[in-house]
Amino acid sequence: MRQVKSIYCFSLLTLSSFTLALVACSSDNDEEDAFPTLVTEMGVLHVGTVITDVSLYTDSGKKYHVSSEIVGLQPNVWMRCLAGYVEQDSKNVEVLTLKGVSVLPNCSERPLQKRDPVGVVSAWTGGGFINLHLLKKNKGADHEWGYILDNSYANAAGGTTYEVTLYHDQRNDPAAYSSDIYFSLSQDSLSKTRTTTDSITLTVNTFETTPHQWRFALTP
Repeated sequence: MRQVKSIYCFSLLTLSSFTLALVACSSDNDEEDAFPTLVTEMGVLHVGTVITDVSLYTDSGKKYHVSSEIVGLQPNVWMRCLAGYVEQDSKNVEVLTLKGVSVLPNCSERPLQKRDPVGVVSAWTGGGFINLHLLKKNKGADHEWGYILDNSYANAAGGTTYEVTLYHDQRNDPAAYSSDIYFSLSQDSLSKTRTTTDSITLTVNTFETTPHQWRFALTP
């Protein structure tokens, strides 16, 4: 797996998005043709030596050439993203929506390991990542995000279990409004030599009485 660049400043981790040049699809005769199926999926966007050479590697294991123009890209970059696309054929897609997704940095050595609460929507695995859909409670200020490796130990299955907590520094920003935010934790950041018996226990502190916790098997 090539190194994936986060589209966030390392310390501020502010979500960014791209402006897309959209092409409308329409048909006078077939209503279904006017509204093709939009697929929304996590993946990795690769920009080649020229900004028109763009590929999308989805978490479901597919590779597509991106035929639509995406404004603001830089050449020779790998980026984690949440893409909304329409398949044109088995090899080409038109990307209609695109959001940058931060790859969480390791904050385990920070002198203050912040675990401020956050709203939680879901968590899942895919493409060698553990993904989080959260609700950022804020009034517009930047927050800082990462992960904390609390512990690792040999489990009963013969593998290693990693206990991880989301690092979140609210930075005195009032928890006023909710906005969607996505993050990915690279499994390679935990171990580059994983087995099918390795696992992760991921904990996120919330505004509820107890934190949310998930246990996922890691992929080799």
